[in-house]
Amino acid sequence: MVLMFTITAPAQDQEDELAPTRIAPTQTQPDTVLAQIAALIQSVRTPDIGTLSKALHIGEQQEGAAVGMPPGTLTALGDMDGDGVPEMTLKWAMPDVEATAESTPAPESHPLWGVYLLCWDGTGWKASRLASGVEDAAVHVINLGKSAGRGIAVVTLGDDPVVAYPSVFQVKDHAALLLWDGQADESRYEPLVHGRLDFRDRGDAPAEMVVTGHADPGLLKFDPRGQRGFTARATYHWDGKGYVPAKTEYSPGRDYTLYRFISALHLHDYGSAYALIAPAKFLNSASPTLDAFRQLIQDTWPEFLDDHVFEAVESNPSSAGENLFALLLPEKLYVYRPMFSSDGRFLLMNLKRTQEAPPPDP
Repeated sequence: MVLMFTITAPAQDQEDELAPTRIAPTQTQPDTVLAQIAALIQSVRTPDIGTLSKALHIGEQQEGAAVGMPPGTLTALGDMDGDGVPEMTLKWAMPDVEATAESTPAPESHPLWGVYLLCWDGTGWKASRLASGVEDAAVHVINLGKSAGRGIAVVTLGDDPVVAYPSVFQVKDHAALLLWDGQADESRYEPLVHGRLDFRDRGDAPAEMVVTGHADPGLLKFDPRGQRGFTARATYHWDGKGYVPAKTEYSPGRDYTLYRFISALHLHDYGSAYALIAPAKFLNSASPTLDAFRQLIQDTWPEFLDDHVFEAVESNPSSAGENLFALLLPEKLYVYRPMFSSDGRFLLMNLKRTQEAPPPDP
């Protein structure tokens, strides 16, 4: 039987390629579009939203926008500063990048947007940036607690694979003031591929931030564009300066059992690994013991005790549903075929290893 799958050798640049890609920073780069927006709204001396919308040509194709790109939108956030006039978010198409000898847009690249906050200051409208150069963004009004009041959470979204990066702003002096950026070096936010980010209202307490997506466990690698893996659900709490991790939960399943099994053996934690097997079946013994399990691992699968990174094998017609995983070593390739209990606990009942021909050098 020939197995059709790709195994990549562990290398730093390959790991970086699979990591979530950071999106354009929210505040650190010059924004020439902001000056264009300010020029369009400088003559609007009324809080009337219809007049503001007309000045911005909302609903019309913007000059310099990508061909076929939808027109900009203007959305009311609500009265954030208590002056009786709702703050507005403006989604604005970024100008096309002209192709030059040094710079040519990638064929698969997506059009980019800028997101701005518009505030009435009593005499005119002020524009400030929330995000720019992003493929998409979602804007939420959230509670930050009694001291900060309501804030604006902006979630910028990337693609292939989908990742979400949050930032939090406060409306101060009729402008957006950045309080926290999930992409900052000091941030403790960890993005998840195929991620989704939501905010959960908690009344007078600051809103919780909940991130769900595919876990990236490290010792068992999954293709971020594939079907294998397990889901992580991370909850973050606002500490007055930013969102910090509170707890992370994982969805039970076969791949989660494999990850925990590999991780436990990597740490030589035989007891935790033993708790993930059906002892009698796995050891093929009527009187299974932890010592017998330890001896089996040391004699039969010593590679689990070393610093190896295993890789999940994506399903194909000949291996669908088998949850295969593999280990590429110099001049040989191990393929593992696990069997699991069907009682909802996903315990390992058996594990078979075969040696296959390694893939050819690229």
